[in-house]
Parts: sequence; structure tokens; C-alpha cells
Amino acid sequence: MEDDSIKSWTENVTVKSQDTVKSRDDDPSHNMWSVYMNQVEQHNKVLVECWKADMNSILIFAGLFSASVTTFIVESYQSLSPPDPDPNQATLALVLQFVLSQSDGLNSTISSSLLLPSSSPPFVPPTSALICNTLWFLSLAFSLACALAATLVDQWARNYILATESRPALHKRARISAYLHIGLQKFQMNTVVEAIPTLLHISLLLFFAGLVEFLRPVSPAISNLMLGMLLFCGSLYFLVTFLPIFHSDCPYETPLSGPWWHFLRALGVVGRRDYGGARILTFTSMAEAREADATEITQARDERDFHAMHWTLSMLREEWELEPFLGFIPQLVSGFDYSAKLLLHRLLNHGDPTIGLRYRIPRLLGFCAEGNSNPTVAHSRSTACLHAIWSLTMMAVPLSVPFTFSSREKLAFDEETLDHIEATKAQIPSVADCADSTAAVVARSLLDMFVDMATAMEDDLSSFLRSGRCRNSRMVSVRDPEWAAMRSPLATKKAKQQLLAIEQLLSTSVKATTPLLHKTVETSRQYLDDLVEVVVSYGDSTQGRALAAEALEYVKTFQQLLNDVGLSLTLDYISTLVRSPSLPHEAFNTLRRLFIKINFDMCRAPTHAQSQLVGCLDEALEQNPIRRTRLPASILNILLGLSGSALDDPGCAMKARGIISHYLTILPSPALTRDEALKAISHLEGALPVDARSPPVSELLSSHMYANTKLERKRTDPSWSIPPELNLEASLYRVG
Repeated sequence: MEDDSIKSWTENVTVKSQDTVKSRDDDPSHNMWSVYMNQVEQHNKVLVECWKADMNSILIFAGLFSASVTTFIVESYQSLSPPDPDPNQATLALVLQFVLSQSDGLNSTISSSLLLPSSSPPFVPPTSALICNTLWFLSLAFSLACALAATLVDQWARNYILATESRPALHKRARISAYLHIGLQKFQMNTVVEAIPTLLHISLLLFFAGLVEFLRPVSPAISNLMLGMLLFCGSLYFLVTFLPIFHSDCPYETPLSGPWWHFLRALGVVGRRDYGGARILTFTSMAEAREADATEITQARDERDFHAMHWTLSMLREEWELEPFLGFIPQLVSGFDYSAKLLLHRLLNHGDPTIGLRYRIPRLLGFCAEGNSNPTVAHSRSTACLHAIWSLTMMAVPLSVPFTFSSREKLAFDEETLDHIEATKAQIPSVADCADSTAAVVARSLLDMFVDMATAMEDDLSSFLRSGRCRNSRMVSVRDPEWAAMRSPLATKKAKQQLLAIEQLLSTSVKATTPLLHKTVETSRQYLDDLVEVVVSYGDSTQGRALAAEALEYVKTFQQLLNDVGLSLTLDYISTLVRSPSLPHEAFNTLRRLFIKINFDMCRAPTHAQSQLVGCLDEALEQNPIRRTRLPASILNILLGLSGSALDDPGCAMKARGIISHYLTILPSPALTRDEALKAISHLEGALPVDARSPPVSELLSSHMYANTKLERKRTDPSWSIPPELNLEASLYRVG
């Protein structure tokens, strides 16, 4: 029992101590310090790794170099001491002394100098030996000092990381990191680390200088050769020191480059200039100046970006490797960086099929449509391709020299892309929403190109009728009148046939994103262009002017058909939009692009197209029980504006007016949508006969017309059913 009480008391003390520690370590600024630590830990990691890598290299080189210098010193320092006496001469003197001591009868005139060695002068080391050994001993000292400093830096780096990462509490680690980081700046740690390689460079220089003096007594020729090598290496070192000071992109640098940069910066020799020409001394290091030169918005930076991305695309040889690159295109297009948009524009229109995005993206989309990939992978890749195609087609680039008129060379994506989109949509139904929006904007871009070409042909023909001449580029292709007379009947016939083919395709309710329709339009454009060439070849003659007037009518008919195709394209997209359980990709921007390109002054929507628009208007303004929400107000505004501008058939206009009136009465909406609805009703009133322009109908009659529209849609669409509470016509019959 006593043991249990002691155990309980110990646990309570432990819990209290833990709570005390926890309360002491908790800090309300935890989230703030976490942001700081995310940055400082990454900075410390990179800094310490650079220190360690540099010091390891220095230690290896300093060790090998010190061993080499020591070997030379062992050989050279002997020249600093007097040479040992000659043992042969000493032996000869002893033998002669012994012989003389045994011979008493010899002539006493023998000089005693033969018996005693002559006294030699005091030993003085050669000057070259003194200089050589002095330089080599200094070289060894600097090398060993460099090795010691590198070892100390390695130890300091470990201590720094240990001190900044040893505490469990985040706010304590952050404050310790801040404290030590300020210490690094206060005591110039980076300067010390950068100065250590200087010691090794000085040591190497002293060694070569000593080597020159060591070889001078031995061989002047070899000594001069080494002196030349020393001067050559010194010149290179001088050049490498000063090149990065004046050229920020220079990859070479020595430890002396930084100090010289600061010195020259203080003298005003180096620095940056503002737009007024004044020098800017805001950078505190070469690294900051280099970063500014690399990131400043200039034409040179745009060229570097292009070369970098050109190299990147050239390395992405397989089409599937392009997918990560495509993922960033929508963000770049939707951003405010015009340099990035210009870069994409250049990559898009690059003539090399292995680089140009206009070639590579459709090819990757075509591979996805083949059905050979994993369904998940195919969905991801095709989605990335479709998003990229949509963004690049919608991209507006502020070019310094804009295009005079559109052409195939300036077109981003063409009919082949529409083929790939249709095939992908059939193979991968899950990308239908993206495919519909992408096909719509690609088809609209094709129509824009044809409209510009038709406008250029109209200008040429009008100019020809006024002055008998066209653009210089058109006059280059002029042929003789005989060729024109022979070519004229066939060109006129072909132009008529192709215009009729476009009308027939539109009358069959073919979708405006069908590649066949745009190929037919392209063929018609080619025949019309040939007809204009025939007109110009006739010259300023009666036949030429007559044919020019006829060709001008054909061109205007072509422009009218292009506008009809644009209206059909808009209606097809609206039909897809209102019947889709979810909004397609970038629905508003896509619909807005289609809507603003329609020329309502020459709009002549056929009855079936107007009926299609009324049905879409009905579906868009009703409360959809499947989607459980109406379309956004921005899309409804475009639909209401289209209804007020394109409906001129009295029956369709009356039905649309009833739908919009019911919408205003039954379904509340934002003020902006209500204003657009009132404008649409005002425009629709103008399409009705005078006797049909009655005062505002009552709520009951408005609902009655709305219910009639529902009944007509029920007859044409068996899958749709009218809720009993909305079948007002049946209610009226029951009341009668």
C-alpha cells in the first residue's frame, strides 16, 4: 500500500513537472516562428554544406601540397650549412706528417704549410639558397595554417548546426538561430571562410617563386622557363580575379575578387545605373549584383529565357516527357508576366517540329487518343494537353511589331488539332468538358484567321476597283491577261461551289467544331484567293473590273458565312454548357470569346438556329433539378445579350420574351442579370410586329407562354418532363 502511494506521488510530480515544462515551452508565436524556421533552416543547411565541401577540398589539397613542399625543403635546406671537410685531404696530410717525422735528413726548408691545412674563410650561404628556402618555408607555413583553419571551420559548422537544432521548442530554436545568425554577420564568418583559400593560393605562389630561385644556380634556362610559367599563371589569376567584377555572368572567381569589388565599388568604378544614368550603390556584395543582373526585366533576359527553354524542350525528346512542362502553361498565360507570355509565344511558333509547341502538344494529344496508355495516365496527359491548348489559343501577347493579318504561319492550332480533340473525346469521355471548351476556342481562332484573310481580300478588291492596283505583295504574283482569261471561268465556278458547300454544311446542323467544316472553309478561301489573283492579272481593264465586282460579292458572301459559322459555334457551345451536369473548363471565358467575335450587324441566324437558342435560353433560366443551381450570372448575361441581338424571327422572339419575363417574375436574380434581361426584352420587342407589341403581359399570361415553350421542348425532347405545377396550359383547360 505504501509502495502504491509512493508510485502515485511520483507520477503526480512527473506530470506536474511535464506540465510546467510544457507551459514554459509553449509560445503563442509558434506559427510565426515556424515561418522563420522554414527559411532559416534551409539557409543554414545550404550555408553549412557549402562550408564543409570547401573545407574538405582545401584539407585534401593542403595535405598533398604540404608533403610536396616538405620534400623540396629537405633537399634545399642543406645549402644553408657549411659543407663537411674532405676526408681524402685529411688523410694525405697525416701521411705526409708521419713521413717527415721519420726522415731527419730531409731539407728543413720544407714549408710547414705542407703539413698544416690552410685556414678557410667563414661559410656564407648563397643568396639564391637563402631566397629559395625563405620562400619555401613560408609556403609550408601558409599551407599548414590553411589546413588548420579548414579544420576549425569544419568544427565551427558542426557546433553551429548543433546549437540551432538541439532545442525541442520551436520558438527557442528560432531565437537561438537568430542570435547566432547575427553573430555570424557581426564577426564576418563568411569573410573568414572565403579568406582561407587565399592562404593556399599565397602558399602556391611562394612555392613557384622559390622554385625559380632553386633552379637559377643549376640551370638558368630552366629557371627562366619556370619564371615564365609563374608570370603566365599569375596573369591568369589576375584576369580571373577581375573578370567577375566587370562581368556578372563570368563563372570564374578568386578569393580576391570580393575585396577588389568592394574597393572598386567605393571608388565608383563598378556599379549599376538607373534610367537617368546615375550609379546605384545599393548592392552589398557581388552575389546581389549578379542576381539583379540575371533577374532584371530586359531584352537580354528574355533571350536567355528563350534559350533556356529551347534547350529544355530539346532535351525532352519523348512526347510523354512534355507533360510536366504543360502543367505550368495555364498559370503563365493567366498571370501578369508578359515576358513569360512572350516566351510561350516564341516557343509556340518555333519552326522546328521538335521544339514548337504547336507541333508537339497535338502529337501528345494524338498519342493519348490511340488508347495504348493506362486510362488514368491518358486522362491526366490529355487534360494537360487540352488545358495548354486552350490557354495558348486564348493568350494575348503584346508584340512590339504586330501581325498585319493572320496566316497559317501565325496560327497556333489548326484543323488537325480539332481532329485530335474529337478522337480524344471519343476515346476518353472523362475529358469531354475540357475538350468542348478547347475545341470551341481552336475553331474560333481558325475563323478569326479566315475573317482576317477575307478582310484582306476585300481590301485588295476594293483598292483594285478604285485605283486598278492592290497591295505590293499581291502585285508580285501578277500574270498575263491571257492566263487570267483562261483561268477566270474555272476560278469563278470553284468559288461558287465551295460557298454553296459551306451553306449546305450549315443547313445540316453540323457542329461548328467539326474539322470537315473548317477544311471546307479553307478550300473556299483558297479558291477565292485564286479568283483575286485572276482579277489582278487582268489588269485595269473592263473584264478585270467586272470580275473584281463579282469577286467582291463572293468575298462578302464568304464573310457572311464565316459570321454564320461563328454564331453556330456559339450556339453549339451554349447547348453543351446548359446540358452539362457541371460547367465545362473555363466556361465563361470561352463563351465570352465566342460571343464578342460575332458581328451582329451581319447576323442572319436561320430559324432552326434561333429555335436552338430559345431552347438553350429556356434551359439556362430554369431551376435545374439535376444540377440544383442555375448558371452563373456572368454566363446568363451573355446568353441574354445573344438572345436580344440574334433573334429576329417573330415566333422565336415572342417565346424568348415569355421565357425572360417568367424568369424575372418567378426566379429572383442579381441586379446585373435583371438589367440584362430587361435589355433583352427591349430588343426582342423590336423584332415583333407592331400589332404584337402589347403592353406588359400579366403574370398568368407570361407563365402560360413559358409553359407553352416547355410543351414544345417536351415534344422535341422525350427525355424531358414538365413538372405538374408548371403545366399551366393543362391547368387552364381544367379550369375551363
